[in-house]
Amino acid sequence: MIEIDGRNLALPDIVAVADGASVSLAAGALARMAASQESAVATSMKRPVYGRSTGVGANRTVELSKGDGTDTHGLQLLRSHAVDAGRPLERRTVRAMLAVRLSQLAAGASGINPAIAVALVELINSDVVPEVREFGGIGTADLQALSGTALTMLGEREPLGGGRARTFVEGWATADALPFISSSALTIAQAVLAHEELSKLLDTAASVAGLSFIAMSGNVEAFSPAVAAAADTPAVAAAANDFHGLVEGSGQPARIQDPYCLRTLPQIFGSQIEELNALGTLLRRLVTAGNENPLVHGSLSEGSNDVAHHGLFQMTNLARRVDSLHLAIGAACATHLRRIDLLCDPNYTGLHPFLARDGAGQSGVMMLEYVAAAAVGRIRANTQPASLQTVVLSLGAEEDASFASVAAAQLQSTVQALATVTAVELVCAARALRLQGRRPEEFASHRLRSMMTAGYGLPADAADRDLRGDVEQATRMVLLEH
Repeated sequence: MIEIDGRNLALPDIVAVADGASVSLAAGALARMAASQESAVATSMKRPVYGRSTGVGANRTVELSKGDGTDTHGLQLLRSHAVDAGRPLERRTVRAMLAVRLSQLAAGASGINPAIAVALVELINSDVVPEVREFGGIGTADLQALSGTALTMLGEREPLGGGRARTFVEGWATADALPFISSSALTIAQAVLAHEELSKLLDTAASVAGLSFIAMSGNVEAFSPAVAAAADTPAVAAAANDFHGLVEGSGQPARIQDPYCLRTLPQIFGSQIEELNALGTLLRRLVTAGNENPLVHGSLSEGSNDVAHHGLFQMTNLARRVDSLHLAIGAACATHLRRIDLLCDPNYTGLHPFLARDGAGQSGVMMLEYVAAAAVGRIRANTQPASLQTVVLSLGAEEDASFASVAAAQLQSTVQALATVTAVELVCAARALRLQGRRPEEFASHRLRSMMTAGYGLPADAADRDLRGDVEQATRMVLLEH
């Protein structure tokens, strides 16, 4: 059970909810939301409030009519904003979105009725997952995804996978419509899932690179304490120390100076970790930021209640952080491919070309280079900065967008592609070490021994054969799937 308090939410907890964990709302969060609702109601009686007493987007200057006393505008807003398109997103992505939105609401800056948050808890815990499709958000709030979620909660839209629609709320007041959907929860959730997967994958990829280093008799001088002390960033220094501990005592070096793909491992992985950590810091802020539009602030009891109309919902920094991480990953791809290439080279391993069983012209792992190169092509295509895109919408009322939604979706795609590249390197490095007769117990590093043991769990047959199963098994290993 993950408690949502609107103040702190660890990224692994969001992953746990994505994978099926239940949630609860802290009492303090409920009290905070109730106070925010009272403040918003009082403020809207004194001044126009976007989405409560006015329309939205280009209709922001239109005052909502009181009409005959019925409150239907909010429901109409949800229905009109729920359109999306493309393929349905995976259930764990949508569950992560629901957890993020619940945490943001619990921060107490939206003015929403706490009953909506309670219904959202019930939605999550019942494992009824809204069907959310890939095209809709542009990095200025995931209006479509959250409007569709609201329709699912109202019982108007079937959940993901079909089946009977359930009713979690009986109606939706206008005052609660925009406050529910004015969030980039889906984009943030996608970035969180990719961040957590990359945190594990990059650690595994570094261990796999260590196996390649040993198979090619690399020179550990490149990771010496003196080198670490001279590094240009703390992350690179830490990576140098990590690699030194990983491969120290692995044998005599074959060269005075290694190729860049071995010698620059600290820079390659240090830069990726540096950008990954920066993204993590931002995400931890965003999941509890409560940067709603309008932002309800102040205290009704103290007479300081008010709202602020702003643009914090535009995920400019998130798009930029993801773009920076993408550039670091993309820049590393050349060295990933080069290590795979050199593992196939007898001059670096002392084995037959392409790690074949003998020198009779067999192809060995030749085609794995092509598989890795295809995956790298995907990664490099994803490194095109999403934050450079822009658009003008809603009769010119919204003249820019961060496209953080595109960046986050690309990052999820990159995770899968990078897993394939790392898996290919693991297949090649493990085969090279096995053919060289190396054994895990030779090495001091527990981490290296564990990675080598995992690699030796791959099929040992070096004859020409279909290697798809090897790559699939290795991919599960590097993603830490069981």
